[in-house]
Amino acid sequence: MDFLRERELRETLEKQLAMEQKNRAIVQKRLKKEKKAKRKLQEALEFETKRREQAEQTLKQAASTDSLRVLNDSLTPEIEADRSGGRTDAERTIQDGRLYLKTTVMY
Repeated sequence: MDFLRERELRETLEKQLAMEQKNRAIVQKRLKKEKKAKRKLQEALEFETKRREQAEQTLKQAASTDSLRVLNDSLTPEIEADRSGGRTDAERTIQDGRLYLKTTVMY
């Protein structure tokens, strides 16, 4: 009887050991997959962080370019007015000169 009891106990312990080893293998595989997934997520996070930083730099450059463009656009009418005003003054001078010449010839 003791022999049968010991045998049953040994078989039970062997089954428990086999189950524990199987569970351990499953947990190790899961851990390995989770580590791999974590590494991939970390790499994706780093990639997205770099991409975001580049996008922010691009936006900053675009914003400064846009502000320069707005400044340039606001100054352009003034410059054009100055230029056209300069032409008008020159044209007036030429016309005044013509009038002067016409009036002096008449006398």
